[in-house]
Amino acid sequence: MRYLGIDLARSVAVFCVVVGHAMMAANVQEGGTAFYIFRLFTSVSAPVFYCLFGCMLQLVYTRQYAAGAENETSLRLLTRALQCWILYCITCAAFCVFASLPFTYFIRCALFLGETPLTDILKFYAVLLFFAPLLVGVSARIGLWPIVLFCAVVQAAYPLISHISPMHGYPGAEALSAFIYGGEYVGHTGPSILHGLSFVAFGMVLGRVWQARPGREFLLSGPDWGMRAVFGLMIAVTVASVILGKQNLLDPVVRVTLINENHPIFLLFGCTATIAFIDTFTAIRRMAGIGEKSIWMVFGRTSLFTFCYGSVILYAVRLNDPAAAPDPARVIWSTLAVMVMSLAYAAFRDGPVKRINHPLMRAYRWLVDDSTPRFIRFLMQPFLERGGKNPDHGTRPHAP
Repeated sequence: MRYLGIDLARSVAVFCVVVGHAMMAANVQEGGTAFYIFRLFTSVSAPVFYCLFGCMLQLVYTRQYAAGAENETSLRLLTRALQCWILYCITCAAFCVFASLPFTYFIRCALFLGETPLTDILKFYAVLLFFAPLLVGVSARIGLWPIVLFCAVVQAAYPLISHISPMHGYPGAEALSAFIYGGEYVGHTGPSILHGLSFVAFGMVLGRVWQARPGREFLLSGPDWGMRAVFGLMIAVTVASVILGKQNLLDPVVRVTLINENHPIFLLFGCTATIAFIDTFTAIRRMAGIGEKSIWMVFGRTSLFTFCYGSVILYAVRLNDPAAAPDPARVIWSTLAVMVMSLAYAAFRDGPVKRINHPLMRAYRWLVDDSTPRFIRFLMQPFLERGGKNPDHGTRPHAP
């Protein structure tokens, strides 16, 4: 079954992340209550995107892995990881050019030793994709409980992990340590890999819920009250945590602090929001008759491209002076530019133009569609042969 509600939710999450970044680039950070509610909506979109990634790992890749395509599934995920890292490097290059930073800083960023204000999501996603074969393999062979247990221990150990000192001794050590495990250094835009894995694990659990209830697109549907009770409990715990912790989530400073500190409250909030996101946009999709080929689904299918080249555009229009006056018009036209570029890329990628038998188009297809899968297959061949299996030959992954 194709869960189109997830596809639409992912597209909306991508769009909201872009809008949030556009506001940051144009210094639009202040407004009334409605504005702060909208900013809260955009800020939770990245965690929702991570959870939806976990859903697809469970619904698509784990199913393929369990069906016997272990090698091909792992190769596809590693290929996507390499493609995502390459796109991240492109954004790092753009950031260094437009911010007049030296080439050495680009190298640091490419090695996860630098800070890029708008593209940490690509860095995070590249690492998640790299570890995705392990997550898929554990889920298919053992089940989700080891992953969930590990994430629960990490979240429970927040008081200890949050006081771990950052690494030192080389340029970018603090940024790298914050990216890996968080700790005391909060200059990095969270979550860390260690804590962010919980979003992916939660998405995989949701995927398992769908698998146990075939034919149901809504998470909160059906005669049983189990999922609705869990959702109600999550809302209650989230609200209680916010009230008891005296955390004003409408305040962007508080929100950024919770994200950067990898606080469990933001995990609760992000996971609860994911369920609401999925069912809300599933209902909207049904009422509006939005199908698989709809224009509203494009941004989810081209998410890596959108994050990459959208960030390049935003770096190009970013205000040099952080104290400069807000520019709402810049938010509108830069967001439209990103969306139009994503739509144009999708039309090119899925249209007949790409299949033209011209040397330039053949070179493009090799560079975008063939080079990274072949490189990953070349690197992994010794491991696959050692395991006594030859790599499967399935469909090549689409370009991001």
